Amino acid sequence: MALNLLACLLTPVLLAAAADCYVAPDGDDGNPGTEAAPFATFERARDAVRAMVAGGLEYDVTVLVHGGRYELDAPLALGPEDSGTAEHSITYAAYPGETVVVSGGRVVTGWQDAGDGSWRVKLPEVAEGSWHFRQLFLADRRLPRGRFPNEPELLRVQRVSDDVREIALDRGPGIDLAGKDAELVMYQNWSISRVGIVRTDAGTVVADNPVGWIGHGSATTASANKPCYIENALGFVDQPGEWHLDRETGVLTYMAHEGENPSDGRFIAPRIDRLLVVNGRADAPVRNVHFKGIAFAHARWERPPFGYLGIQAGHHGTTMSEPACVLPLTLEFVYAEDCGLEGCTVAHVGATGIGFGAGCRNNTVSRCRLSDIGGNGIMVGWRGTAHSHRLNLAGDPSLAADWRDERDVPTGNSIVDCIVTHCGAINHGCVGIYDAFCEGTTIAHNLVAHMPYTGISIGFRWDSSPTSQRATRCEYNHVHDVMRMLADGGCIYTLGLQPDTVLRGNLLYEVHRSHYAHGGAPNNGIFFDQGSKGYLVEGNIVYGTSGEPIRFNQTNHDNMTWKDNHFGVSPQDAGFPAETAKKAGPRAQ
Repeated sequence: MALNLLACLLTPVLLAAAADCYVAPDGDDGNPGTEAAPFATFERARDAVRAMVAGGLEYDVTVLVHGGRYELDAPLALGPEDSGTAEHSITYAAYPGETVVVSGGRVVTGWQDAGDGSWRVKLPEVAEGSWHFRQLFLADRRLPRGRFPNEPELLRVQRVSDDVREIALDRGPGIDLAGKDAELVMYQNWSISRVGIVRTDAGTVVADNPVGWIGHGSATTASANKPCYIENALGFVDQPGEWHLDRETGVLTYMAHEGENPSDGRFIAPRIDRLLVVNGRADAPVRNVHFKGIAFAHARWERPPFGYLGIQAGHHGTTMSEPACVLPLTLEFVYAEDCGLEGCTVAHVGATGIGFGAGCRNNTVSRCRLSDIGGNGIMVGWRGTAHSHRLNLAGDPSLAADWRDERDVPTGNSIVDCIVTHCGAINHGCVGIYDAFCEGTTIAHNLVAHMPYTGISIGFRWDSSPTSQRATRCEYNHVHDVMRMLADGGCIYTLGLQPDTVLRGNLLYEVHRSHYAHGGAPNNGIFFDQGSKGYLVEGNIVYGTSGEPIRFNQTNHDNMTWKDNHFGVSPQDAGFPAETAKKAGPRAQ
């Protein structure tokens, strides 16, 4: 009996270690890909799987990847030729008990002491114009570019020119920024703007583009008393941990802490903006491909030529008459069906973490962890090609444009049991989880926390006209510590008509009113914004909010169905539904 028990305990481990091909950091792409002679790269394993697919899949295929760091020079791209079938899956998984990191970054070495507390290294590829980066990481820490004034101080706008390009500040930086590649960063109401600086004149900054998205009045454009700062000039590198990259000379400068030798640390600079692209077609989707236990890290984001002029939730643009844009996706899925990410991590990236776009059906993100994300954490339902920054809005520049073809509507996708924290690290008007112009999305049992803006955003039509957005199930999520920087949001934010949508059993609290915010209403547990209508709101717990637990804007209480909610009752109060609260958040990880 003891022998039988031992066999039962060992069998899952033995099965987990069995695969059709193997990858290892010390492998060789000239190898046959066996456990004894593994491949060296994901690309070579993908090509081996592609050959299996071409021959016709008759069984599930598994690629096991040994622990280590795998640097990419280009995104790992999967297309219809790499697809599983309805009957048979393809899985890329970390070898049991080992840590696999897929990185879009390069380790920076060769630091030289400059003698003034700073250290420098010259990167020839930067000087040649073939590489540039705006993010730098030391181990698991995102490092700040040099800024004026130093954090947490902020400048305040005094006056703005009619063309919204000349910004008079309460004090100047004290150095001429003409030709310095410096950037003005401004906090709007529920978004931010990042524009290049052409020159400075005493306390006036002249930007290369209008400072803000033109179309929503002063809410999304520069105006008096808004907070801002100036980033990325060598003269601002005066605090330990700050850095600057000179685009022309290729010199990277880092201000070290006392006694710190940068050569003893691992500095990583990202080289590419996407790590994984699963790109099918309407007539040939990628099916049944899965990634398990893999960490994705270090992806780049470059500011577009016209700047980052935030609108809302990672969308940005120039004016209401021009097409909108969306931040790139580090892991991007288009026309993917029954695919999944399980037990994976995404961290230290410049833009958005994971995205499911056109034609994505029945895909799942489960038990994943996302943190230190420059944009949105997880998006379901962006439109167009995010990596080229432009959205395809079917001839309608409005953000509220729906899909042209109903086959494009993302349907039946799920985000469950995930931990999503510290998103919006660069572009602060971003959210943890976003869902719009989708049908039947499940957002359940997630922890979403530590956000500069909203936790979960559902819908993107600013009226109650019908769209493809319907039947979202947002339930038993634990959302807290949100609205740390911006205004007009909350733990959960909604827009538009959404028939059969359910907000159930969510635990929502610790909603801040930040000193960064300028104007706008206080923040809430659930903010039902314009056109919100058709939801069942049941069994939610909301407390500890800077504004009212629930807020309505251009909608009202009667547009929803309400049942058994607990608003304004904290754990210290009698009647707090403790057993219900325990159900919120991820189940066993």
